[in-house]
Amino acid sequence: MAPEEQVAAAMAPLSRRRFLRWSLLASSAAIGVGVGAASWLSRSEQDQLPLPDALQHLTQSEFLLFRRATEVLLPLSGTRLASIDTVPVLHNIDAMMGLLSQSVRKELAAGLAVFDYAALVSGWHGKRFIDLDSNEAVAYFDRWSQGNSVQRALATVIKKFVYVAYWRDPATWPAIEFDGPVSDRWGLPSLGNTPMPNETANVKKEGETQ
Repeated sequence: MAPEEQVAAAMAPLSRRRFLRWSLLASSAAIGVGVGAASWLSRSEQDQLPLPDALQHLTQSEFLLFRRATEVLLPLSGTRLASIDTVPVLHNIDAMMGLLSQSVRKELAAGLAVFDYAALVSGWHGKRFIDLDSNEAVAYFDRWSQGNSVQRALATVIKKFVYVAYWRDPATWPAIEFDGPVSDRWGLPSLGNTPMPNETANVKKEGETQ
């Protein structure tokens, strides 16, 4: 499944009306602790970090979120798996972002912002997701993964990006004794996206009516 299809499937529960309502609720919650306080709490020292020049599609806030999510979701220290220091996870995520349509990209950007800033009031952390310590960040992901449909969808999208960006890299394969796609080993040519049976049937019906 292509990156855009994976993201679209994970975001399916986010109907525009429900997503906007949840975004407003997150904003209202932040306002509830006081505009001045929310503004002060939303600041992070990491906001001053420069965005790597090699990234072309991630914004600075998205880069910071995915960098923290990668650290939280891939605790590889002490294992024989390839370290995130040797796998360009963030660059792979950046490339995947570039494949998304403008509409999906816009909705995803809003969702990522909600996930990051909702930590200000979710569990009363008083700080954004990017500033949570490891235990808090893991617990935050766990709560969202078991929360309402919007929370589950956003947590799933972020996990999909991180896991796909890590495991798609050949440097991660030796540790699990994976020797690459069969199509590459056997030299099979790519046939593109094969239509589903119902799609083929629809094409035939349209041809018969003409």
